[in-house]
Amino acid sequence: MTPLSRRFTTVVALMAAAVAGVFLLEAFLSLDSPSPFAHTREGHLVGWVGLAVILLVFVYPIRKRIGRNRMWPRRWFQVHMVAGVVGPLLIVLHAGAHLHALVPILAMVAMGIVTLSGIIGQAVHYLALRTLNEERRQFLQQGVSRDEAEASLHDEASREETFRVWQLIHAPMTLMFMVLVALHVIGALYFGGL
Repeated sequence: MTPLSRRFTTVVALMAAAVAGVFLLEAFLSLDSPSPFAHTREGHLVGWVGLAVILLVFVYPIRKRIGRNRMWPRRWFQVHMVAGVVGPLLIVLHAGAHLHALVPILAMVAMGIVTLSGIIGQAVHYLALRTLNEERRQFLQQGVSRDEAEASLHDEASREETFRVWQLIHAPMTLMFMVLVALHVIGALYFGGL
């Protein structure tokens, strides 16, 4: 098994275990309650915390676009990735398997697509950068000057940009998810109160 396929298998297994664990925790929390965990005060609190964590995801793109030097804010990207996984897990805990209305179901589907496209996009970006660095190392070992190596890698780097097609899914689905979340929150407050 190659290192890349091991990494992929590990990520898929961890994601499946995390989602299964959250569903089991929600079922456990619903055992002694007359209603599902999502309909309790604690369930609503978990939903609000999950939303707050998901909102942390937006600090990275905002910081990247309006930062002074417009450099890649690495720490905020790490926050973006962690919040992009932890927030949805909290939302799954909040909702559990008790989806009974169209808007929350659509919001969960959109959230799943956003989360998966983010994980896939990060993996594609990582693979492209790893390939670039490996080719650069090989050029330099062959005695090619740094400038010639960089010129040769320019085409490869532009191909890496084409891999960002995943953003055609990630960005619009994020917007759709946020609209659906707003509709869900407004509906929940209107029909159920706090």
